Amino acid sequence: MSYFSKKHLKRRNQFRELGATMAEQGYVILNGFFDAKDLSAFDAELKYILANRNSKAGNMTIDVLDGPLMQQRLLLQQAPEEALFVPYKINDMYLESEACLNLNLNHELRALLKSLLDGLPMVVNSLSFTQGSQQPHHFDYYYMPPFVQDKMVVSSICLENQTEDSGPVSYYPESHKIPPYRFSDGGVGVIADEMDRAKAYTLAEIEKRGLVEESFIGKAGDVFLWHGSLYHRGRPILNTRATRKTLVTHYWRSCDVAKKHVAKTSNGGLYFTREHAPANSH
Repeated sequence: MSYFSKKHLKRRNQFRELGATMAEQGYVILNGFFDAKDLSAFDAELKYILANRNSKAGNMTIDVLDGPLMQQRLLLQQAPEEALFVPYKINDMYLESEACLNLNLNHELRALLKSLLDGLPMVVNSLSFTQGSQQPHHFDYYYMPPFVQDKMVVSSICLENQTEDSGPVSYYPESHKIPPYRFSDGGVGVIADEMDRAKAYTLAEIEKRGLVEESFIGKAGDVFLWHGSLYHRGRPILNTRATRKTLVTHYWRSCDVAKKHVAKTSNGGLYFTREHAPANSH
């Protein structure tokens, strides 16, 4: 694993070391980047939204990841209580929450992302987890391919200490160097019926390159940054009482996006403006 501390962001020439690690390994880990005060504002707002979701959730949606409602995307304001007692993710809280934007567009984090992306970063989505996702291995470009290949970075901010039992993220270092599988339409965006072939191709590449899977088990305030082409998953949850509160954010470069979709926050950060993804069940 490649660990860095916040001091590595104090001088811009140190970005080169972080950039070299990202280029070689496909990820960077920042220890203790956020302090408790940074995290508590976001956590308090999320708790408030969940407790008052009939009036405060806006058009946010929740993806239910386990239980009877598994694989359903619901309007958060209409979600039944049972949806909040199984693993879930809340989509695009950044469109409704200044506390969310303050975390994923933190000034020092933006500066590093600018260096890694060779351009100003912009938030294109956010995912708020209370427990691990248990999502199978995948590349993020399957679901949100950037306009320019390799110009996407993902951040995972630990809101609490994680454990081996809580379904941590695991990943294959250097898997971002695997040439993307091309689906039948010539693109890298996922076509569900072709996923078996895409998986077989990727696993063959991993074996050929001798890549070994690792896990990230962070502490509150740590940030795991990964290349948009890193092959990763959410490991199984071994203890259903174990939480893994996390804010995951995907970034593109603002220069690659039409100006009408680029908005600026009060702290100068940029984000993608759009409607919330529609629910698929009620």
